[in-house]
Amino acid sequence: MALPATHIRFAEMVAADLGVTDRGAYFTGTLYPDSRWLTGLDRERTHADQILDPVFASDAFSLGWHIHCVCDRIQATLFDQLLDGLEALDGHARWVRLAAAKVVQDRHDAGCIDLKSRLRLLTPPQAPNGESADRLWAYLQLVRRAYCAATAPDWQLYASLWEAVKLDRQVIGAIKRQLADIQADGRLVQRIRDLFDRMVDLWHTDWARPQLASGRNDG
Repeated sequence: MALPATHIRFAEMVAADLGVTDRGAYFTGTLYPDSRWLTGLDRERTHADQILDPVFASDAFSLGWHIHCVCDRIQATLFDQLLDGLEALDGHARWVRLAAAKVVQDRHDAGCIDLKSRLRLLTPPQAPNGESADRLWAYLQLVRRAYCAATAPDWQLYASLWEAVKLDRQVIGAIKRQLADIQADGRLVQRIRDLFDRMVDLWHTDWARPQLASGRNDG
């Protein structure tokens, strides 16, 4: 999964293509899928392949949800190309390596957008998978407080977010070590920071056309 700042930046970048007018519901939708960390939903309930189909979106919230999953898919494709040796890692080690790389991108993306003004638009949504509406909203507030309190995201912001959703502290420590390894490679750090432009390029070449062809305008 991409991290929250990357998701909001990507959603903002493609909003004009999609004719979004209700940005509050849209940004809420684009953060919604990862609320599963706090609500306990299985990932398949919030990230199923069917959500990638443009017809999934029927309003601004579900359009944001759809864009979240598109963002995840595009980012995963590009990280597979960018990060050497992922294929040799087991599932856990691969997840940790990717999480560290996403921290590098998220910190950069957070500085490229007025993130606080977008997060202030979040509104309590319906619980589309029957999860606890209180815990869903608690997750959104958690993200909003974390990023709005920070001048610029640092490691502690990410560690605190993961601790809040009960990620094992040993896993958090492993991500921190991988982050240090990545940050020691200045060339790789710059390539990760540049990844967003490639994500937008893939959006336009592989994903935007079906959206635009549908003639949608979600308010």
